[in-house]
Amino acid sequence: MIRDNADTEYGKSLGFGDIHSVEEFKSKVPLSTYDDYAPYIERMVKGERNLITSYPIVRYAVTSGSVDNPKNIPVSEETMGIYERFAGHVSSTVPFNHVTQTQQRPVHGGRILIAAVAHDDTVEDGTSRGAVSSAVYGKLKPLLDYISVVPSSVFFPPPGNINMKYLRLFFGLKEEGLAAMNAPFMTALVDLMHYLEVNWEMLVRDIAAGVVNPSISMPDALRKELQTSLEPDPARAESLRREFERGFDEAIVPRIWPHLEYVGAIGGGGFQAYTEKMRRYTGSIPFYLGTYAASESLMAVATEMERAEYMLLPESGFYEFIPADEDSPTETLNLDELEVGRDYEIVLTNLSGFYRYRIGDVLRVTGYAGQTPKVCFVYRKKQMVSIAGEKTNEASIAWTVGEFEKASGHAIADYSIYADIDATPGRYVLFMEADRHVDIERHAEYRSLIEGKLSVANPSFGSKVRDGVLGAMDIRFVQQETYYLYRDLMVLRGTSENQLKPVRVIDTPGKERFFFALVDAE
Repeated sequence: MIRDNADTEYGKSLGFGDIHSVEEFKSKVPLSTYDDYAPYIERMVKGERNLITSYPIVRYAVTSGSVDNPKNIPVSEETMGIYERFAGHVSSTVPFNHVTQTQQRPVHGGRILIAAVAHDDTVEDGTSRGAVSSAVYGKLKPLLDYISVVPSSVFFPPPGNINMKYLRLFFGLKEEGLAAMNAPFMTALVDLMHYLEVNWEMLVRDIAAGVVNPSISMPDALRKELQTSLEPDPARAESLRREFERGFDEAIVPRIWPHLEYVGAIGGGGFQAYTEKMRRYTGSIPFYLGTYAASESLMAVATEMERAEYMLLPESGFYEFIPADEDSPTETLNLDELEVGRDYEIVLTNLSGFYRYRIGDVLRVTGYAGQTPKVCFVYRKKQMVSIAGEKTNEASIAWTVGEFEKASGHAIADYSIYADIDATPGRYVLFMEADRHVDIERHAEYRSLIEGKLSVANPSFGSKVRDGVLGAMDIRFVQQETYYLYRDLMVLRGTSENQLKPVRVIDTPGKERFFFALVDAE
């Protein structure tokens, strides 16, 4: 990569042509963040070439900055090849091999319900822009109607407000022989099942009548196109009704789709809570927890079912690692210098023009596949709260919420942390969506419980509260379905469904206004 990019503007500025070893690379090239590349990318989207990479840029992925400013992440042809090879081929092969090897039978031949959307725009020079997963699906467009129960006209939607949850379920429920459910993130599948639980009667009526419900929002042309291929199916509707009337607590998915082989979505790390929620609907159906990826690179892939453990891919770039407890690193470690059980911040040199890039993720080494480390995601450094140097990460908050559920008997649908620096001294505010109303008489008890548990998870937090450096923790219970509403609003505002992630830290004025406005009346 260094040789290939020696004549780029960035490569010349750092003397890539004089780099002949890893040691020279580390000494000449500084650690970087997105801001180091932003001026180049501003020129690239206008048509300039050979600035940070000589590889053809075929796409710009869009991600959100810390203040909700969109970032354009260049994606090279080489990077897209890695996504197609591993996110496409491997992510299909592992689940199918699991079926044939564990159940000693062929894989059931059926279509898949994919909870994703392929929607792009372009940058100034005409290069496409959107989620990387949209481009992967775009490659499959000629075959999509054979693979997906959702029609391609819905998967590649026209402009306009479209109720995707309804359409995915309408076409998915019609297909008794569904083979799998798939989404970029587990949040999308949980949201889909929640919609089904609330709206199954409407869906059953519409399947029986063979009509797309008139109340469902979509452009008129799309409605007309979909309606032409529909026929009434009262038998399937009655079969579905019988199962829905039994309730959702007895694993509804295998009852309505008896041939479903697996559920596939990224479901580890910050998505673990959604993975557990999904199991209520799926029962013993196996999960494939996908890949470890970001807009910048697909860095690792799961090689086993049911494990949020990923094998790093040397094909995707060059990796360095900083021990997670080092604040001011002076050197980095290579792949062959890592210790099992240790946590590291990953530093990426990718195939799209980012060099020694601090992506902000912390991984834990869990073992090895041959000589290649296997890792699990622990937390994002940007999803860490630190008012007075206490550094509370999302893993500590997740454990605390889990302990609260055990002690209180409340199930928490979702949660977020907010650093209230306007208070004196600064304090944490934990937002939680509980399964039922929480009486105000219990709030003081629950505040104490959560503060105590978080003090165990992060002793630095506890000591700073005891010393008065941090104020006593506060908790706020938000209204039912607050987090579903937030995700729906983000989609309406243009965020790709393929990129919706849990809100673990309330770190923008928009998020702050939204969640404080939806605190449950006390």
